[in-house]
Amino acid sequence: MLWVSKFGIANGQATEDSPWVGAYPDPNRGEDSSDLYVIVQPALPGSEEFCADLRNAIGETFHKKKMSLTGGLLGAVKAAHENLREWNGRSLREHQIGAGVSLLAVRAREAYLGQAGPASAVYYRDFAATEIVPTLPEAQGPLGVVDEVWPQFTRYDLVNGDRFVILTPGLTAKIGEEALAETLQLPPDLALKDLFRRLREETLCGAVLIAVEPEPAQPGSGTAP
Repeated sequence: MLWVSKFGIANGQATEDSPWVGAYPDPNRGEDSSDLYVIVQPALPGSEEFCADLRNAIGETFHKKKMSLTGGLLGAVKAAHENLREWNGRSLREHQIGAGVSLLAVRAREAYLGQAGPASAVYYRDFAATEIVPTLPEAQGPLGVVDEVWPQFTRYDLVNGDRFVILTPGLTAKIGEEALAETLQLPPDLALKDLFRRLREETLCGAVLIAVEPEPAQPGSGTAP
């Protein structure tokens, strides 16, 4: 079972629905359904006002193009990049926009992380938290700014107790991986509260916490005394 919650901080105000944080459940629920979680990072001054539109376009495109999880992620990133490139081609230099993205697509116990531009995620397992950032050159340039973007993919087989946080780049360094591991050891609702406590002084940031929890026991499934 997945436990998911999110928060964003915009201009110092906390909200569940900030422009750079998104969750997109599969509109067609079934055995093969998959959900998408998104963090958008403004990469150039003035890009903040475009983040909500970019986030929504990514969520909609993913669900339209996902013959596979990686195919959906690639199609969403490529479409977003081309849209931003088209905008920048019509705009003055001082009005150019760019963004980085972390996208987590989850289907049952399979997850793919797709990242491009400035992007960050943290994977927690067995009391250790590890930050994941794009390391491939073709995945490091901001969407809309460089000529071509190819997101970097990482696959995970999820087990009970795993935690994922996709979050604004730079926050992991501020908190520290050891402190993050301490936070992510907590039950999910307490972990989210503690994560927010650590970030509440930020003026522009966001995070999505995905926790893998055991399925609840079914009525009558216990062993008779």
